[in-house]
Amino acid sequence: MEIEVFQLPRGGTLIKTPEGNLQVGATPETIKDTLSLIGEVPETIILPNRLFSSERGVSLADVEFPAYYNFFVKKRPLRIIGQPHQLETILNVLHEALFGPREYQLAREYPFGISRELIPDILAETHYLAPKDKNGDVLSLSSIATAIPWANSNRMPFGKLTLERSPRGSLRIYEGDSLLSEIPLDVTFGGNRIFQEKKVPFEPPIFGITIIGSGHGFDPKEMTSGFIIWVNKKGILIDPPVDSTLWLKAMDINPRLIEDCILTHCHADHDSGILQKLLEEKKIHLYTTETIMESFVRKYQALTGLSHQSFMNLFHFHPVTLQVTSRINGAEFRFFYTLHSIPTIGFEVYYQGKSLVYSSDSLYDPVTARKLYDQSIVNRYRMIELINFPWHHTVILHEAGIPPIHTPIKHLAELPEPVKERLYLIHVSERDIPANSHLKKAPAGPDSTISIAVSPPASNEAMEYLDVLNHIDLFSDLPIEKAREFLTLVKPQEIKKGEIFIKKDTIGDRFYMVVKGRATVIREDAVIKTYSDNDYIGETSMILNAPRNADVVAETDLTVLVMDKYDFLYFIRGTEIARQMKVIAENREYNTWALFNETPVLKALTPTQRTHLQGIMTRIEIPKGKEFVREGSERSAFYLLDSGTVILSKHGRTLAKGIRGSFFIKIFSHASRGKNRFALSAVSDCVAYSIDVMDMYHFLERNPGVFLNLRETKIKNLIVQSLMEKTDD
Repeated sequence: MEIEVFQLPRGGTLIKTPEGNLQVGATPETIKDTLSLIGEVPETIILPNRLFSSERGVSLADVEFPAYYNFFVKKRPLRIIGQPHQLETILNVLHEALFGPREYQLAREYPFGISRELIPDILAETHYLAPKDKNGDVLSLSSIATAIPWANSNRMPFGKLTLERSPRGSLRIYEGDSLLSEIPLDVTFGGNRIFQEKKVPFEPPIFGITIIGSGHGFDPKEMTSGFIIWVNKKGILIDPPVDSTLWLKAMDINPRLIEDCILTHCHADHDSGILQKLLEEKKIHLYTTETIMESFVRKYQALTGLSHQSFMNLFHFHPVTLQVTSRINGAEFRFFYTLHSIPTIGFEVYYQGKSLVYSSDSLYDPVTARKLYDQSIVNRYRMIELINFPWHHTVILHEAGIPPIHTPIKHLAELPEPVKERLYLIHVSERDIPANSHLKKAPAGPDSTISIAVSPPASNEAMEYLDVLNHIDLFSDLPIEKAREFLTLVKPQEIKKGEIFIKKDTIGDRFYMVVKGRATVIREDAVIKTYSDNDYIGETSMILNAPRNADVVAETDLTVLVMDKYDFLYFIRGTEIARQMKVIAENREYNTWALFNETPVLKALTPTQRTHLQGIMTRIEIPKGKEFVREGSERSAFYLLDSGTVILSKHGRTLAKGIRGSFFIKIFSHASRGKNRFALSAVSDCVAYSIDVMDMYHFLERNPGVFLNLRETKIKNLIVQSLMEKTDD
């Protein structure tokens, strides 16, 4: 019997057998891979060893869309095979996506004292749109997905074949006693995703929209819907599809321009890219209602295994209040609940006399709205709200997905021509737009950014400069009164692409902060590092009174803020910054940048993160034979090994040997010094960097992605991160 095995580009493994198709792991949008490869979606998903990838920031068992396809297209339940505790988690996550929360407390999301008549009965509305059987009863989850636990023997029949989960965590497929194939149950990803090419350098508008994708989750040829709203040249990410962070890099859009996200609802095609953005360099600000946030937390807390507090610490949550203006980046946002199968919000945005509206996923259908009123599912106020969508805005983004839980495109085709001129469709395939309807899809990509002409506010330049100050970790503890002083000391400067604005062996007399663009540090004709928006350059030679040790070249046109040496020293007077910068400069001289590259859990750090870490590291020398960490003592520091060999032991028994790049660290969910569970001893003369435990927690609080990666090493029982010799534990 012949079996074919395919690595899916988005992650996971497709297995074609004569008894049916199997899939190991299910990452977001993997449905698009299988539709492209075999024209359908496997009816059996085998859960992988891990349910979540902290490295990629995605679920490895996202069965929502495979379940939709199998149930609604193939009229069969999705079969999910896994360990009992995994199945419990995945079924809870799937229930949340299909049916939404089990109870609602919407009154807390509206202004105090508002009439109850103005608060929609979302539970009744979602119940009306929930999938039902032929008798009109809401389907049970078991009708849509069937959970099949591995038996005690870890074997089960699959037609004439037998599936086995091996002791080492792989899938074996047998025909009788003959082993046909063995496939890892660890999800791996294919090559780099390929996105459309951009043609011109991107300049964010004062007010506008860049569409990441405008397709729906079942279309393998289109990128799933998601977009960026630009206000004051700062981005707000709306329902980012999976790998939006990779898309931003491919489009050369600096992710630091985007620190705010809006989550409209918790379907996989809208929330699967959120965690990827959360796990980037710094904490983001996440806006949604408390109801939607609780649903999001239940889904991803279950997948990541984090405590509630640890999960919430990954970002700054801003609960929005309905019918009350929320301000983001200087624009006014007004949110409203749409008509959808789970709680979903749309919003209006007002800025400098212009506006836009986003429907989010919504069933816009006046006939249905009146029917709901006739059946007492909605009251008169809600019916009027559902019928009277705000078509008056400067730009309208409206979904046109697949009914009955999305807007039938025929309703949009019937709108007046002046409305259609301002209307862009999203969540739709190009082929589904009727010919001669005068409807158009929202154009994707930075080259097609929809710019809304507005006059920049008078304070725009000062805000841009203060934003740079706000993003430099070095200045994070400065008092607020320093902001005015900063504006009086800095001078903007434009640097042309290719210009060497810092030359090796010259005296350091200027401190540069990048507002926009990229610069590269070149030493001996090799690129050492790259700096971009909100990075700073040139402090080392000023602090150490030493000549510049490298050239710095503008890789693109650069806008920088410049502070002269003595203005800079005046600005940091009376602070700890000078001492910290000296530590950073000295650690750079020891080439800790290269050491980070040899430390698996640190090599993905950004330049800003590396600089921050360099500022809290202390170089120490450890003589041969010294036990520098005693088992059972209070933890004072974590250790990053630069040279030599260290033995990690417990109860006198050697567990591992660490070499250069080993990182001896254990992270708890909450900041705590705790006790050393292991002893560390130098086998040879060693050089290491110690990092105070609480300083490290402070660093992790600002960089949640690093925290999650370090926590993942605990789950894998990896105590030392490096190329190391291991003994059996």
